[in-house]
Amino acid sequence: MSHHDNTIVVGFDGSPAGVAALRWAVAQSRRYAGARVTAVHVHAPEAAFVPAMSMGIQPHGAPHPDHDAAALARLVDEVSTETVAHGQVDLAEVPGRSGRVLAEAARDTLLVVIGAHHTAPRLADGVGAFAAEVVRHAHCPVAIIPADRA
Repeated sequence: MSHHDNTIVVGFDGSPAGVAALRWAVAQSRRYAGARVTAVHVHAPEAAFVPAMSMGIQPHGAPHPDHDAAALARLVDEVSTETVAHGQVDLAEVPGRSGRVLAEAARDTLLVVIGAHHTAPRLADGVGAFAAEVVRHAHCPVAIIPADRA
């Protein structure tokens, strides 16, 4: 049996589905004594020109302008406060572009939780590319929470 960090990782983008996933994860953390919740925001960095490189746009640089870490932190704090988990939810920023990045961030944790942008009945039709990639590369159980379960 492998060692697991006593953490539940939540893929968090600030969307209603992400908030539903965070609320669900906080509720689940009470089932595990002392479990912490980490909301992980995977964000694509903005392409930028890099000195001493070719003049083409490079796939690294500053965060995307739509990426507002302060707004996400306020939302995480708001959910933490309303679910009586204040101080038990952390926010981590991870640069990347895929569900594989989230799966790696959740390596050796209890559980990875993501929000589905579909309602419960539509989940039977399948999940999106990001969710499928998380499931494919995860090293722990994955919970996919429907958007209508907030």
